[in-house]
Amino acid sequence: MINIDQVILGDNQFFGVNHMSQDKGKETYEQFKDLAEIKRILDYALSKGVKGVMFSTHPSIGQICNMIREEQYLRENLNFYVNVPYIIKYVSMVTEMGIYETIKTTLESQKESGRLKFMAKTLGNVVTLNHMGILKRLIDVELAPFHDLNVKAVFLHNALCDLILGYNMKDILLSYDDYIRRQYHAIPGYGTLNYVSFADFLNKCGLNKSLVMTAVNKNGFLMNPSRNKVTEAIEKNKHTVLAMATLASGSIMPQEAYEYLATTEIKNVVVGLSSRKHADETFEIISRNILRG
Repeated sequence: MINIDQVILGDNQFFGVNHMSQDKGKETYEQFKDLAEIKRILDYALSKGVKGVMFSTHPSIGQICNMIREEQYLRENLNFYVNVPYIIKYVSMVTEMGIYETIKTTLESQKESGRLKFMAKTLGNVVTLNHMGILKRLIDVELAPFHDLNVKAVFLHNALCDLILGYNMKDILLSYDDYIRRQYHAIPGYGTLNYVSFADFLNKCGLNKSLVMTAVNKNGFLMNPSRNKVTEAIEKNKHTVLAMATLASGSIMPQEAYEYLATTEIKNVVVGLSSRKHADETFEIISRNILRG
């Protein structure tokens, strides 16, 4: 098993993401527009012994990282699990302005020092269709806000992982794995909504003990091709699985959700917390069902 935090605080509530209800998503987004609210949740999670936090590279992540760096207690105790890239942003940008202008605009976030060299190298990758070269440059941009923070793992977004799977892009996967280990000294992680096929693909690439984030829940929500096939594949493979969507976007109560997970091989979970009361209930139930050897 790969050594990661057993319980990792997710960021969906901070950015208004809810796969079942846009209204609920908007409600939590309004709640966490104030950085002080995010800080309160992070402080409280730490007080409960939860040190892992997952962040996607949302446009507001720079402000959040700056706030964390300014708070010594948060900076020294939090472990970061970063999900790259923030896929919605790039899909929208490419649709509006094309790949060339998207990358050019993205690079504007780089510091002036070395920007021209960085941009030239990246645009050269675009012209030559060097897909891994492009991905590396975008990863560098996306991870820049996390400087001087303890980045434990970097997850490649499930949309890209499943695209890599669909096109059998073994070289891209291996290059990503090597780049994260070598450049960032972090654990390469992979998101997928097709665990059965993706786990098999990792094994064929020689990465048979990887860190994989995928949906695992009693309802089979986002578990493709089925709940039973996913849980069977988790049992037979050697990958460390980080379970997401454990409450099936709020359609399962925590007690029922984590009692089910206790019957599986799952030992690591991403959880979303919207309030102190919700946190108390969730952490207490998780401690009884998940935090076991």
